Amino acid sequence: MTDPDLSWNDMAAETVATVEAFAAVEPVFLLFAGAVFALHQDTLRALAVDMAKADAPGQAAAIDAAQPTPLGGFAARVGLAMDALRNIERANIAVLAQPSAPAAPGADAAQIHLLMARMRASAARLWLLTMQARVVGQREGQAGASLRLGVSGLWTRLQTVPRDALPERAPAFAGTYYAGVKSAAMDFSAWPLSP
Repeated sequence: MTDPDLSWNDMAAETVATVEAFAAVEPVFLLFAGAVFALHQDTLRALAVDMAKADAPGQAAAIDAAQPTPLGGFAARVGLAMDALRNIERANIAVLAQPSAPAAPGADAAQIHLLMARMRASAARLWLLTMQARVVGQREGQAGASLRLGVSGLWTRLQTVPRDALPERAPAFAGTYYAGVKSAAMDFSAWPLSP
């Protein structure tokens, strides 16, 4: 992960490669699934946006009627979520770009910190890609189809993670994406999210 301003299809290709690297080691992949799920839950709490359903106009109207918020209507909150996801991605890429210290007694802790940052950045990219594929997928021909296919492949892989694997892993990330969002109980029944 080097450039936070990649094109959508380049971002998809890089994210696929990152997820494949995570998937090569099952405990790492399960931890990544926890990061993806916790980001979904934190976004739901912070912005009242269910990122897996961010393109359903009828549902958006129902959400606006049932849950009015000073953050604005559902479309405005989706825009806020997209901006927040980009900021989460950039902040964690910045952590990864910092010069690494030489191996020291705390080197294992530093490696874990970097892995967690990489997972948070990748989770943000996955959700950015998922939401973008829904928004532009229908109107951008081959480019949109390619983006949708890449996102679909990522979710096919993630949906192999059993729901009961999340409670141990997602809390490591819950509450770390947005200021003021606490690690409240998460709804593990929402997995797989089938975006």
